[in-house]
Amino acid sequence: MAGNAHPVAEPSGWLNKNVLLLSLSAFFADGGYQAVTAVFPLLIIFGMKEPPYVYGLLLALAFGGGSLFAFLGGMAGDRYNRKTVALAGNLLIPLMSIAGFFSNVWIVGILFTLGWWARFFRTPARRAMLVEVSKPEHRAKVFGFLHALDVGGGLVAVIYAIILILYHVSYHDILLVSIFPILISSVCLAFVHYVPFAAATPSTGTVPASKVQFPQYPPRINRRVFRFVLLAATLFGFSYYALGFPILSVAETQASAALGVLTFGIYLGFSSIAGYVLGSSALRPIRALWTTGYALAGVGSLIIGVSYLVDSGLLLFYVGAAALGIATGAVETFEPVLTSYLVRSGDLSGGMGLLSMSRALGLFVSNVIMGVIFTADQLDSYLYACITAILGAGILALTERWLHRQKTLSSDFRSKASSEP
Repeated sequence: MAGNAHPVAEPSGWLNKNVLLLSLSAFFADGGYQAVTAVFPLLIIFGMKEPPYVYGLLLALAFGGGSLFAFLGGMAGDRYNRKTVALAGNLLIPLMSIAGFFSNVWIVGILFTLGWWARFFRTPARRAMLVEVSKPEHRAKVFGFLHALDVGGGLVAVIYAIILILYHVSYHDILLVSIFPILISSVCLAFVHYVPFAAATPSTGTVPASKVQFPQYPPRINRRVFRFVLLAATLFGFSYYALGFPILSVAETQASAALGVLTFGIYLGFSSIAGYVLGSSALRPIRALWTTGYALAGVGSLIIGVSYLVDSGLLLFYVGAAALGIATGAVETFEPVLTSYLVRSGDLSGGMGLLSMSRALGLFVSNVIMGVIFTADQLDSYLYACITAILGAGILALTERWLHRQKTLSSDFRSKASSEP
């Protein structure tokens, strides 16, 4: 880790220069590639006339390989300079925009996949940087702010994608337009001021327990809890399908590509607001993650499935998308916060990489299964997503209960020890 870095001394407030630059980098990155994400299913299904399982297969390839690249990026972030690792990945994300130059579905799919792999590669190092430029008591708020700007950029991307669609701009050209904000994102990341440091310090134990929202436990318990978090994240990933599927459901039932893309905009808008609000709250990370995150995601998928079944019209579809957005805001805020409390700072980028890898493995399975089931019956695909999200929530709920028991046993032991002569 000799090539890594600690931030230069910053003001005591939570929103310092480095936090802002990292968050702006996320804003502009999503302002580019989320336009690709929104348009990609329309390009594949309606533009190139491919069946839904081809879209699901391409997403599975992007997320399946992405799990490996998330792990490699996390390891690289602990071994080399985290800023360099994050910037290298960020500079390769525009590959998905360059796909707009091509009309062959497999060339488009490969470039889209390579861009997603680059995104997965840079994410663990960027998250680790954000932890290091913020104080432990500010982490939930900082990650909530990052997510708000991150998804806010995606919302901007959806808005300009809808406008371009309404003006009959081709899907290929929309992909090409998306390259500009992604390049601005890399400029923001390049200006983050990061200087070398000699040795890592533990990410926990430096702040009074009253100032953080997660109790401090012995390393043995932290490691066990982190394994449960990774297992739950993987199961949640099984339910965490690409929003392209609801986009297709709405576009098909309403006979409007623009209304389909608007579904994505509603999802992103609620996700952005939820990330900031939940990050600023005093909620306990583990409970907030399984209640407002995983469990609510299951409810959102169920609502979308029921909407399709009863042909309820737009409103219920959009309610389901909003629920999924709030759930994603909670997950993207509290998963990395929990990881920052459970993993030593010397292994922080690797821990974030394991988190991203677990989610990506779930996404790989999810998009393969969703693509196949969606082709046969859309309702069943959303029911599958609902059940797997609830299972992930159940694992974290049991983990929280186990942690409470460990805390009670520890308190009883200390009380007994202090009462003995």
